[in-house]
Amino acid sequence: MTRHLVNPLVPTPEAAVLAEEALNTLGNFLENPPEHVTLSLVEPELGGATITMPGAVFRLLVDVLKHVKDGHPITILPTQAELTTQQAADILDVSRPYLVKLLDEGKIPSRKVGVYRRVLAADVLRYKQTTDRLRHEALDELVKEGQDLGMGY
Repeated sequence: MTRHLVNPLVPTPEAAVLAEEALNTLGNFLENPPEHVTLSLVEPELGGATITMPGAVFRLLVDVLKHVKDGHPITILPTQAELTTQQAADILDVSRPYLVKLLDEGKIPSRKVGVYRRVLAADVLRYKQTTDRLRHEALDELVKEGQDLGMGY
């Protein structure tokens, strides 16, 4: 389950082109995706199939296509997945010792499995979302102060 953190999908240039073509083809559906989406798959050697998926899953697939188009590596991680401290640190782009400090301070919940700690992906992502929001708010405030002081920002 979490081994995908180690080996994310790294799009090839060909995959990026195909993703862009797919996004262009899906054009009308990207603005207001319906509650359910039905897709027809056609593969000459395998035949065809029709599948219906929730609109939310379709939006997730579109997000994946957008990242592939831009050449960004992709990892899909269930939020209930338990991560090692190193995996959690990698998601936050911090050192493992710094992450352990956050765990010790109770800023991110964790549990012990033997001598090892495990962290829920949902808790790591929630912490990341909160710190990103606070960082943007602080930056917005600095920009506002710079504008008020006529510093050209």
